[in-house]
Order: sequence, then structure tokens, then C-alpha cells
Amino acid sequence: MKNSRLQCLPKRWSFIFALWCCTLSVAAQSRKLTSENIDSAIRVATPKLERDTLRPAFHLTPPAGCMGDPNGGIYHDGWYHIFYGLYPFAHHPGGWYWAHARSKDLLHWEPMPTGLTPGFELGLNAVGSGSTIVTEQGERLAFHSQSRGGGALEFWRTTFTDAELSEWEHRGKNPVLTLDHPGLPPFDGFWRDPFVFSAGGRTFLIACADLFEENYVAVPIFEATNEALTEWIYKGNLFTVPKHRYRNLEVPEFRPLGDQWIFMASTDAPVDRVNYFIGEFDLEQLRFQPEIEAPVDYSGHYYAQETIADEAGDLFLMGWLPGWDREWLPTYMNHPLKNSNPLWNGCFALPRKLSLEDGRLVQRPVEALKQLRTEHFQLEPRTLPVSNAVTAIEVVDGFTGDQLEIHISLDLQYASFCGINVLSNADGQGGLPIIWHGDVLNVDGVPVPIREWEPGQPLEMQIFVDKKFVEVFVNGGKYCISRQVQEDHLKGKHIALTSLGGTARLISFEAWKLLGIP
Repeated sequence: MKNSRLQCLPKRWSFIFALWCCTLSVAAQSRKLTSENIDSAIRVATPKLERDTLRPAFHLTPPAGCMGDPNGGIYHDGWYHIFYGLYPFAHHPGGWYWAHARSKDLLHWEPMPTGLTPGFELGLNAVGSGSTIVTEQGERLAFHSQSRGGGALEFWRTTFTDAELSEWEHRGKNPVLTLDHPGLPPFDGFWRDPFVFSAGGRTFLIACADLFEENYVAVPIFEATNEALTEWIYKGNLFTVPKHRYRNLEVPEFRPLGDQWIFMASTDAPVDRVNYFIGEFDLEQLRFQPEIEAPVDYSGHYYAQETIADEAGDLFLMGWLPGWDREWLPTYMNHPLKNSNPLWNGCFALPRKLSLEDGRLVQRPVEALKQLRTEHFQLEPRTLPVSNAVTAIEVVDGFTGDQLEIHISLDLQYASFCGINVLSNADGQGGLPIIWHGDVLNVDGVPVPIREWEPGQPLEMQIFVDKKFVEVFVNGGKYCISRQVQEDHLKGKHIALTSLGGTARLISFEAWKLLGIP
């Protein structure tokens, strides 16, 4: 009966599920996700990608094809490791395998040999999202969702057999969890995205699990009953949220941060966005009580977050900037479609260091980005006057670029709004506009409520520009917005200051040109 619920899959998941589970035709055999086919696709694509003038210069991008969710973030033997779904054969999404990169500083990434590929000999066609963990016995494990023969998804356990996390085997019992597990509610067949974590000397697993006939979204929690992490017992729900607020909680993560716990997940409706919850974790009852809830990033261009905790106890966030839109989302989110590049799609957002300040999440770009700074530029403080009823535009003279870091502080004073345009033409038109009008900041059409703002308070922004991707960190990382600029909106490499309705003031402006990463 549970498997029959697959007939009710939403259009989004039916489409992806069909991609995963379809039988490969003879003509498509070269696109089977084997190491040989993957490496061949990357070799063929590399010369073309190197000629792409809009390919990001300092963001982590796929070596070919379409990038998917980040997965399995882990710090191990002095390296930050990140895996991510990759369909290397085309710019549109397909079945994924886990591509793999590692870094010493979360900025300079070394691509690793072909990563976790499907176990075709076991009837598997693709590798779904999941997580990694190193056990107390030193075993390096990955947990991920898989499908076999068109049935419901299953959770599989994979063992990495080398210290560099590049070689793997399906050892021992698999799958470790299915929908036939004792005591489970009637989750639909596309339950997915297992996340494994430890607390109090115990190991737990949470997952994304939809309940079509309930008015809430559940986060099931399981506890391992053996050291090998092959046996699990269902412990109920970590917590629930009303379904009218979130359709699902994809790629869930649950980690300690400061003296509290943070739960993060992505939801594709009613808004395509990553959200976080901060609160207390009751280890006895295995229940999470959220106290604060807010978006991680306000843009629909940021999705499927992944965190990495290092040996110093710092927590870093990786995020996916999808280079493709999903036609099953509401039309206000995806017209025109972003599928503008026939060679590659998607990249990772800049890594962010997470902390708690006054009980809320603060995200700051990693310090290593300062290594990329070259030419420095400053503007003296000044008023931003207006002389008529239309927007005043002041193009910054003597400094242009599409690989930039900008620090700007503004005082609204008597204006209705003031702001900055990047990637504009010589007249300040086009590009990506950032418009501030008091308690709301509008970034490329995305409204961000600045709830604590009061008249007379300034606004500070740290802005990174990388070809057609722009990331904005507001008031020291209290608000974040990441956008991919439509290619037909890219009008140049100029910067312009704007104001309307009265005199605003530029408190400070400092910028650097940034190097690319080979």
C-alpha cells in the first residue's frame, strides 16, 4: 500500500523520479554514470568551459554539466570535503552521482577523482542527497537515498575505503532503512535526504518525509542501535511545522551552534527558500523546541544548504545557486527561465561562517576571500542629491569590474530610497539593482524586511560580484541575499549610486577587484 502512494507524487518529484528510474536506451548508454563516462564528459567539456566569459571566477562550479545539491560536508584529516550531485552530460538536471572536492580554506577547491557513483550491480541508477560521518571506530560512512526498479526510495550506507574519501564500497547490510521499517507513518515513496549526527554519545538520523494526508510536515528521527550504524529504531518526530508554511523540509540538517541547536532545511513551496530554526534539543525526549525561525537566504536562487563543522568547533555553510529553473514552480519565480547556459548550470554560493548573536543566526563570508583582493578603491562620504521627480543615478567614476567586493554604508536621511546598481552600463542602467527604503531592502526584486531598523539608522552591505552572480550580506551578515542575474540584464561592469525623493548620504564606500581562482 505504501508503494502505491508513488502514483500521487507531485509533478516536481515525478519528473525527477522518472529521470532516475528510466531504463537507459542503447543510444544513451554513453550517459550511464560510470567513472569512465563521467571522466570522458568532463574532458570534452573542459576546453569549452574555459572559454566561457560568464563562468564564475571564484565560486565553486561544476567541471561539466548540471550541478545539484551539496552533500556530505565533512572536515577530515585537515581538509574540508564537499560532495555534490552532478549530471555531467548536459546542462539540464538528470540522475546524479556525488562529485567531490576538498579545500584547506573553503575557497581554493581541489577537484577529486570521480566520487560516489551508483551501484549498478545492485540495481541502482543514481545517488540521492545525503550526509557523511566518521564513527568513533574511525569508519568513514556516507548515507544517501537510492531507488531500485522504480520502487520507493531507500536509505543506503556506503563506506569510504581511503583517507581522501575518494574510494567507496557498499559494505554490510543495505538498505539500512526502507518504508517497511516498523512503526513508520505512511510517508510517501519519495522520502529522502538522510542526515546522520551524534549527540551525547548516541547517533541519530533525520530525513525529509512527506505526509500527504496530514496538515503538518514531520521530521522523523531514528537512533542507531549498533556501532556499524546499520540498525535503526524509529523514535517519532524531532519536531513538526504547519504545512501551510512549508510544503516539505528537504535536505534537513541538525547541528549544535553555540549553546543551542540549529535546524536547517530547504522548502520548494510556497517559496523556494532555505530556512533555519534555533532552539533547544531535549536529548531525553529526542524533541526539538524551536524559538527562532527565519530564512537563511531570502532569494529563491539559494537552495539545498550543507554545513561543515571543523575541529575548532566552527560551523560553515555551503549553498547551491541553481543554474536552472523548475517549470513546476509558480510562474512568478521562474520567468524568464534561468537556463541560459548550454555548457553548465549552477555553482556554490560563497562559504559562510555561522554564529549566533542575540539568539539569531549571523552569516559572514569566509576570511579566505580577502586573499583575492587586488586593486583598492574608495569614495569620500557625500550626499546623494536629487533634483527632480525621477531616480537620480551617479555612476562611480574610475572603478569598474565584474569580479568585485564592495563595502557600502548608507544613510537614508530624507530620501524615499537609495541604493546601488552593479553590472550596469555607463549610464548606470541595467545590471542588478539594490534599493533600500527603510525597513525593506529590495535586491533584484527580492524584498527583505529589515525588522530592527529605525529612522536615522544606517544600512551596511558587503557585496560580492562574480560575473553574473551577486551575493549581498547586510548589517554584518544578519541578512543574506544571493542572485543570479539574467544574462540579458547584464549591461556592463559599472557601479552606480541611486536615490529618489530627497537627499540621502553615502557614509562610506570601499571596494576591491578580486582575482579569479584557477
